[in-house]
Amino acid sequence: MSIRPSAAADVSRLIGELISDDPQRRDLAAARLAVIGPRATTALLKVAGDAEQTAATRTAALDTLAAIGDARASTLALSLVTHADEGLAVAAIDLLGQVARSRDGRGTRALDALAALVTSADAQTTRRLAGLTALEGQPERLLKPLYEALAKDPASRVVARVTRRQTGAVESLETLVSQGLPSDPAVLAAVVREDADATGVTVLKKLVEAIRSRERAAGPDEQATWAAVRGAVHQQLAARGSRLALYDLRETLEAAHGPLPVGFLSAAAAIGDIACLTPLAHAWVQAAHVSGGTEDDDRWWREHLADAFRAIVGREAVTRRHPVLKKILEKWPAAGVLVAMAKR
Repeated sequence: MSIRPSAAADVSRLIGELISDDPQRRDLAAARLAVIGPRATTALLKVAGDAEQTAATRTAALDTLAAIGDARASTLALSLVTHADEGLAVAAIDLLGQVARSRDGRGTRALDALAALVTSADAQTTRRLAGLTALEGQPERLLKPLYEALAKDPASRVVARVTRRQTGAVESLETLVSQGLPSDPAVLAAVVREDADATGVTVLKKLVEAIRSRERAAGPDEQATWAAVRGAVHQQLAARGSRLALYDLRETLEAAHGPLPVGFLSAAAAIGDIACLTPLAHAWVQAAHVSGGTEDDDRWWREHLADAFRAIVGREAVTRRHPVLKKILEKWPAAGVLVAMAKR
């Protein structure tokens, strides 16, 4: 299709705006070019394929091509899926998703490339997730075998995405907290792995409480799974330095009669306070006399308890003269190994 003189002038001017260093001008130009549509494809392909342009400019061109959905962009998109710049590669993957909607040879090649990407153990997880997003909307007969193949993938975030799509758990964590958690803790675990990073700490605190309620009401077989999810939420809170749910962490440590999911110990090491030292010491001493699993499990549990204890005494600048450490030593002389981690 030939470009009318007026349209050609508009495209030329907007391309000049697109390659500018001003993000606002670039975004406005991209929006206008998307409205112009296929008549801007050739110029956009030139910008997107120009290695001398900045990654931000090339990404904007790819995003605009994706909005247009012109299958002529498929060859370029395929070449950029493995680009060193992640933003550029993800934009190319999104563009392939648009091309894959067309029912011609280019669409088929794009679909095959996306399927190969999401099932590749060598590809970066962020790109595989982008590929799964790009495939959304494809017929169920095409997605079902892919999801089945990925259900046991080594990448937990890929499994989380697949689990949510298979079960239809598309609600956000905030929605689940306010409207009710799913009955299957594995489904909630998938949502946590995907959404927790972008969820507010106050919502995560409420989630801890909601999970604990479910955990208490669950049968023995499911309690451990619910606890693992709760531990993962604690780990997310701790990663942000939040102590909003520290009370629950302390109570869990105090009630522990055997190894806890690693999330609890990671959280204790990151944000645990002096009040956590006694239950950590008790669990460490108890683990030496009560074997609840294999030798490797017991060793893992004791080592992580000691690591958490060491992290807290170091962060809180606790000395061996501190009353809490004195009481620990009086009650459990064997805990002298832990107490010795504190400064004199």
